[in-house]
Amino acid sequence: MVKLSPTAKFILITIDELVLVPIALVLVWLFAPEYLLPVFVITIIGAAIFVVIKYYIVYPTLTDEYHRMYELEGMIGRVIEPVSRESGKIKVGSEIWDARYDEGELPVGTEVEIVSRESMRVQVKPHSR
Repeated sequence: MVKLSPTAKFILITIDELVLVPIALVLVWLFAPEYLLPVFVITIIGAAIFVVIKYYIVYPTLTDEYHRMYELEGMIGRVIEPVSRESGKIKVGSEIWDARYDEGELPVGTEVEIVSRESMRVQVKPHSR
């Protein structure tokens, strides 16, 4: 998987919304050319405001520090649905995660430790105190 900088990620997720600006201008030019100048000014100013607001809201979530909040390795959870190689669910805090255990089956109520995470699924092992 390619690692992109937060800036590159932000540009990539913003481009698709900004493509709407020229589309809107072409539609105005085709159907109401007398309004092209005011619509042009409004869409350019609106797009600039949109990008600035989106930057302050979204950009912090694209940095690596933000994603460390979701590093679950080592956290302790409790089995709420039997966990096996094929299926299972655990509860960590107030969140419920799909879980897998490769060495058999863990019954409901077992305390588990998260070994790794892949997307929305975690690999667990029985927790030893």
